[in-house]
Amino acid sequence: MSVSLDTTGLDPRTPTLIFNCLAVSGLILLLATVVPAALSPNISRSKTWFSMIISWMVYASSYMLILGHQLGPDPPRGICGLQMLFIYACPPLTAFTGLAFVLDVYLRITGALFTNKTNHKYTMALLTVPWALFVVIAAEALIVVGDFAEIQRDPNHMYCHSVVDTQTRVSAFLCVFGLGTALCLEIWTAVILYRNWVRFRHLTGSTKIRDLRLSSLIRLLVFTLQTSTGLGLGATVTGQNVTEGLALWSAVWPILPVLCGIAFGTQQDILRCWMFWRPGVNATI
Repeated sequence: MSVSLDTTGLDPRTPTLIFNCLAVSGLILLLATVVPAALSPNISRSKTWFSMIISWMVYASSYMLILGHQLGPDPPRGICGLQMLFIYACPPLTAFTGLAFVLDVYLRITGALFTNKTNHKYTMALLTVPWALFVVIAAEALIVVGDFAEIQRDPNHMYCHSVVDTQTRVSAFLCVFGLGTALCLEIWTAVILYRNWVRFRHLTGSTKIRDLRLSSLIRLLVFTLQTSTGLGLGATVTGQNVTEGLALWSAVWPILPVLCGIAFGTQQDILRCWMFWRPGVNATI
């Protein structure tokens, strides 16, 4: 059964406006999440957490590269080509920075519970591998394009993409692998915590896991499910010849950064930093 939307009488600018508003809103929410965590001495987050949030900021920004050129004449070829690279490289980047964060949480929890020590030798690999993959996928997308004419603005006037489907297949496979692995690891981590809850509670506040928050893992689990659904929908639409009937589906793709900002920006310590008008709230930045 094909997915279709009745766009009769719909202003063609409306889906593009929704698309742009979601992209900008997502970036603002993510900035409001990462700035307090980076500047406040009262908020502690791991490096992999920062890497994950920044990757979603890049994802949101990638959809904004041709703002002002989405309607009317074609956008500048250089900007259009740059956006095409980001469009295909950013989804796997976010999937693997999320996986790196989950793996970091898992290794630190198991290390604290069972070996009474933490090993940070893996941290650099968890930080660099997703971004190295981002560069490789972007390079692959550039190599696969044999002619610049294959890079076009999509029919719904939202972003630039390639008419060659190789990049879509590669990105989709990596997203499925990264998100699937992260989801399995999140569930296994939850099982370990359930079986060793009393011991874990004794470790809460320990310097070994000072910047580890159980709520972050729960929020990431929910967000992973949301992301899997969203990217799955996006892959379904991208794999078709997108028509005006699917314009609104395309318009909601940037909602994923919005969901990420809501998921991780609504933790209590971050919210306190923005409640500077309330007396007695410790909001030092």
